[in-house]
Amino acid sequence: MHVISRKPFNEAIENFPHCAQAIADLLSVLEKRSFNTPLEMRENLTSLDNFKYRNKWWVIDIAGNHLRLIAYIDFRFQKLFVKHIVSHLEYERLNHFYRGHKE
Repeated sequence: MHVISRKPFNEAIENFPHCAQAIADLLSVLEKRSFNTPLEMRENLTSLDNFKYRNKWWVIDIAGNHLRLIAYIDFRFQKLFVKHIVSHLEYERLNHFYRGHKE
């Protein structure tokens, strides 16, 4: 899968050094594998879930649910664009924001 930018991963490693290895591992899996459907991705990343307030946005837990990655994923073209890598608390805030600000 083509990860559009490594910058969000690098920033997350700086902001959450206790989760650095888990973040790096997730990036490695995303870059090395190709997933044609969400079901295929879920076989490797079992926490994958739909972000219900945006079309084609997905959520992946990192480091045992300490962090959440929110990304736009286009399975057809194998593109992944990270929108946010945040703590669980910040994820709840984003969830509330996007719930009130529909596309």
